[in-house]
Amino acid sequence: ATLREVYSGGRLSEVSLDMDSLNFVRVEDERNAFRSSSLLTSDDNSDATGSIQYLDGNRGEIIDEEFTGVIVSSVVRGGLAWNAGIRAGDILLATSATIGKKLWPKSTLEGIRSSVSSRRVMSSTMSFKLCRSGAHISASEVVEEFELSLTRPLGINVEDTEDGYVQITAFVENPQPAVASTLRVGDRIVAVDSSLGTKMWPVSNVGGLSSACTSRLPGQPVRLRFERVVEVGEYETATTTAEGDSVAPSLTGAVNGFRKLKEDVSSTSSSSSVQATGSKTHKMLLTRCRDVLRQYTSEHDVKSESIIPATVADRVLEAIADASAPLDSKTLELVMNAYLVCRKPEGAIKAFEAAVGLAADGSSTDVDVVIGGKKTEGSRVVADVSALDMYTGTSLLRAHALRGDYNAARRVLAAMEGEVDTKINDIDTAKWPGAGRAKGFKTDSRCYNIALAAAAKAGGLKGMGMAVDMFDTMSEPGSVSDNTLTVGPEKNLVSYNTMINMLAKNRRKQDAFTIFYSMQQAGVKPDKISYTALIKASVESSDIDGARILLSDMIEDEIFPDVVTYNTIIKGLCDRYRWFEAKSLVSEMESYGINPNTMTYSLLMNGLIKADKPAACLTLFEAANVDERTSSLTENVRLYTTAITAAAMVGDNERALGFIARMTQAGIKPNLKTFTALMNALIASGKTKLAVDVFNKMDEPDGFAITLAIRAHCDAGNFASAAALLTEQRDGYKAMSGRDIMTSYNYIILSSLQQEKFDAARNALSELLQGGYIPSKETFKNILTGLDLLPQKGKMAQNAVKKDDRTDGFDFLLFVLDAIDARKIACNGYFYSAILLEGARLGGLRKKIASYLADARALTLGVSKRISVDECPVPEDEVLRITWEILLERYSEFKNDLGFKCLLPNLQVRVGKNEIRQVLASEQSVVYGSYRMRAARRFEI
Repeated sequence: ATLREVYSGGRLSEVSLDMDSLNFVRVEDERNAFRSSSLLTSDDNSDATGSIQYLDGNRGEIIDEEFTGVIVSSVVRGGLAWNAGIRAGDILLATSATIGKKLWPKSTLEGIRSSVSSRRVMSSTMSFKLCRSGAHISASEVVEEFELSLTRPLGINVEDTEDGYVQITAFVENPQPAVASTLRVGDRIVAVDSSLGTKMWPVSNVGGLSSACTSRLPGQPVRLRFERVVEVGEYETATTTAEGDSVAPSLTGAVNGFRKLKEDVSSTSSSSSVQATGSKTHKMLLTRCRDVLRQYTSEHDVKSESIIPATVADRVLEAIADASAPLDSKTLELVMNAYLVCRKPEGAIKAFEAAVGLAADGSSTDVDVVIGGKKTEGSRVVADVSALDMYTGTSLLRAHALRGDYNAARRVLAAMEGEVDTKINDIDTAKWPGAGRAKGFKTDSRCYNIALAAAAKAGGLKGMGMAVDMFDTMSEPGSVSDNTLTVGPEKNLVSYNTMINMLAKNRRKQDAFTIFYSMQQAGVKPDKISYTALIKASVESSDIDGARILLSDMIEDEIFPDVVTYNTIIKGLCDRYRWFEAKSLVSEMESYGINPNTMTYSLLMNGLIKADKPAACLTLFEAANVDERTSSLTENVRLYTTAITAAAMVGDNERALGFIARMTQAGIKPNLKTFTALMNALIASGKTKLAVDVFNKMDEPDGFAITLAIRAHCDAGNFASAAALLTEQRDGYKAMSGRDIMTSYNYIILSSLQQEKFDAARNALSELLQGGYIPSKETFKNILTGLDLLPQKGKMAQNAVKKDDRTDGFDFLLFVLDAIDARKIACNGYFYSAILLEGARLGGLRKKIASYLADARALTLGVSKRISVDECPVPEDEVLRITWEILLERYSEFKNDLGFKCLLPNLQVRVGKNEIRQVLASEQSVVYGSYRMRAARRFEI
């Protein structure tokens, strides 16, 4: 841990005391050291063991201006201090005496250093007394001071109190206006001015007051200093709860005290010396609000999805609104930060607009955002532009960065710098009060880096363009003097890394390298983030060898990579089936003392799956599982899911089920991908009922899971349930994509035909067409596969000698032709020729119908003219247009009228170059000649 000294006004020392070495370190050097080791974290970063919680900022955001003493500035997470409960921002009150158990108060860094040094000589143990910042705010009373000039007679009755004060007990009739409007019974007189000069003399009894006043001539003014005690209630640190229920009670006393003071002030004349805003009562209210916010925010785990700090911020704003009070900049900053750590930037933006009264997007738009109270009707947070400063502006930039709203972030930056006549995305930038570097808004590199991050997050050409423009506005490192106000702040490591990351993610590899080289030329040393971004860019551009060269350069520059850097290259190798190189890189990583993590094993296992090596994948998983060094890494849902997939691939479905049992024993909850992998394994082993049971346990199945469930129902012969799932998707529950739905319909058709459930196949095809879907090449292929009619090269004769003489298949094919003709859809040549061959194989009437199919195709192509209405000897309203199924069913009724009263249906066939021979051969197999000859004689061909 390190300590910093706090001076009056909340100023922090420029040096810190390292408690391990007892050396003084410049704060900037300390911070840079933390950053170069990637240990420095802020509210938005990881809580990993070994990382450092750092007291950010250059002012005492977590303390009050009245405080002086020593404060904890940084703590290593997982260290002795951290485990003892010490956090950045805690106040150190006392240390062990050189000898004995006594604790001596300390208020300076030098005093602490001397005390610890001497104690180490005499003892191996040492005690420290600390408190959370804000521990001094538990007083139940606040004493407000004000001064008032009165003339004799004063018009007040006073008496001495037991605690040594002169207290007002009553007023005379018709007192002078200043007395009536300003003073209250119970106010205390503590000082009176000298009759000569301006010095105020303390008053401790009525006699002294009387003597001082009677020495004045009648009508001569006398200036008195008064105190008024405001009850603010007992204050106890709020108990952390998910709803923040204890926040409001802990602030109630201060809220009521401020309201009472404000009511007293509002009933006085406008010239009253008592002011509510900025009073000690107001400061106490805000101090307690800050204490609550810090407590909940410091205990927040950024990895969790908890929104407790944001809920607490809501309660704090409601309390401020109930008091009808304004916020100051420090409290507003903490409120905004509470929203930001929960990734709720909208809450931070709303709080800013309500507290400051300016548009949060940096525009000149008028805003009147109301955050109301819960207890008092009409109460609200009072807007006060003085809450706007560099720190609240920076928090606002962070909010826009989280949203990826780079236009708003750029406008806010311009408003902070006082840019005039500036338009961002065709919206005028506002001129904020006090804006401009010369007037106090000294935007620094952090402000620019946040705006850069917003543009980088948005991506796209416009986002990248704005990021490049802002980056070019910043000055080169070492080129700006402290007095220069006309150029942007210096680029730093974060600025360069933001640009490199953005360009790398947008596949601008060469541009990323250009920024990298310019950073080196500017004397800024790259870090792990810089190299890892370039390595990722190289991997994504398939330059794996280049990525490995960068890794070597990184190690040579003594910038040691971490597991993320290695995993980036390992992923690239596995994606390109270079599994043995990936395994070799893992060994190299271990030789440098970097242990593989869960992601490493996940990448390796998935790489083996992609390389079609499921057995090796299982071996790797089991080896890691039994190794005590890596067994804990395998207790991960992702790895178990991959192992289940591998087991299904090798057909070891019992092993897949065993993995589920092991997950349960280890307390690992399967996720959606785990269930779908298990369903795949069960379906492959024919355990369709179990697969359906697994599906029914899913709370929100995705499209792939539903597709598997439909497959399981079909394999079990339960086509009604399969169809019901698809109907549900068509009617509005859109978990499945259009492709998933089409694939499922195709599978239902295939499976039902294979099981000779022709009604189910008819229903599926009808629903497919009614849903607006067009049968694909796969649909026609599945129909032929399901009927065992798929034409195979060199095996056409086998179809002709098929032993099964059932006609259901051919009849279904006619239904298909009628269904697609109703939608004016063509079939392909293979499908058409398969129907003809099946008709020829069956012979009889169905061969006759097949011959009419050939005639219908010829008529549709115009090889033979269809009878026109003018040429037809039968009136148009008497001409019958029949379907193929009707022709088969009532052939004897229509056979003599074909071509006269009865017209053949259309038949559109798309014949590819590779299908011509097969189509001609199939048509030859069903030639009869008589109908075609009659048509030739009656009509021109």
